[in-house]
Amino acid sequence: MSRHSARERALGTLFQMDLNDIPVEEASAYTHMVHGESDHSAAYDEEYYQRLVDQVRGHRQELDALIDRLSKDWEVVRMPGVDRNILRIGLFEMIHVDDVPAAVAINEAIELAKKYASDASGKFINGVLAGALKLLPDLQSGRFTLNV
Repeated sequence: MSRHSARERALGTLFQMDLNDIPVEEASAYTHMVHGESDHSAAYDEEYYQRLVDQVRGHRQELDALIDRLSKDWEVVRMPGVDRNILRIGLFEMIHVDDVPAAVAINEAIELAKKYASDASGKFINGVLAGALKLLPDLQSGRFTLNV
């Protein structure tokens, strides 16, 4: 079962919710329909997909505040929706998923950007996540706080 495919599906669901302001059930059904028709061979980790969707939604305020702090001259609300949701997934994994090394979370985010975002997005996403990497021990321990 592929966590990479779970991340792709989570990105699709989170993007649909963000862009269209629709309920998670509707966004999830749409994502599964699209991926089911376009990617028959990619088995994905359904449990991990659900964890990403639920937890990124649950930590959205914290993640967006961190993105705002780490991104130079960009507010999260002005970012392209794909970039914003890739960053949310990457940061969530870095901070809250113990069995995903930070380097893997960053690499996966860059791979998602290469496939789904603009040419400049990979560098931007890498820069934001590299900034988070410097703060990671404090973020994981709760010593670093954001005023959210």
